[in-house]
Amino acid sequence: MQSFPKTLTATCFTLLLVATSMGCMETPAASPALLDENLLEEYGWVQDADVEYNTFQQNISDSNSISFSSTVVRYKNERLAADITGQTKDFKETWNIPFDPGIPMMGAWISTRRITLPSGATLPTGLVSKMTDSSVSDMSQQNNIRSFSKIETRELTMKDGSIVSVSIYSGSVPSQNSSLSVLAVVAAFGDEDSSTIVMGMAPDGSLPVRVGNVEADLFSIDGRREIEEMLELIATIE
Repeated sequence: MQSFPKTLTATCFTLLLVATSMGCMETPAASPALLDENLLEEYGWVQDADVEYNTFQQNISDSNSISFSSTVVRYKNERLAADITGQTKDFKETWNIPFDPGIPMMGAWISTRRITLPSGATLPTGLVSKMTDSSVSDMSQQNNIRSFSKIETRELTMKDGSIVSVSIYSGSVPSQNSSLSVLAVVAAFGDEDSSTIVMGMAPDGSLPVRVGNVEADLFSIDGRREIEEMLELIATIE
């Protein structure tokens, strides 16, 4: 998954000055950015592992440092994973293939990261934008996505009525003599207490494979439908 954006460290000095001027350096714990449990169950999603709590300490000088806290929550789509497994099984049975054809390990997932800084200090809009760009780059590299680019911007109405801008990306993951298209969603928002970055990805379309003399689609996924479902889930974050 995504590593913590390196751009945050580069701006710690500015944040230290802000926090020091306000006379408070305590950093509150970041509460997890959770998705609605009922909607998760309805759509076949589950939380993947426990909430990850982190506190980072960054030295600014010999005598000064700044700390920030973050929580990471990861979710996976078990319904989609079962669908891909079922389609792969049907492919093997249809074409009488006794082994598993090589396919990329790709399912649908959502990751939420919430960050808090020393009390009274908030992340500047420009910094949030840089952190988001860094996270997008990390997602592309860590998932081996090629031709990864933004294709659409949407406005999402959150549970509290606020409006959040969501970017949708597309790309492809290589798979032996073929490739699998993917769609991704990225959103960043916050308030006076914290900033939240949400990312998610899903396969899109068919995966054609060649096994011996057989050329056919191993499975096919409606990525747009998956993205709409993910946006519904993301909108439930409080």
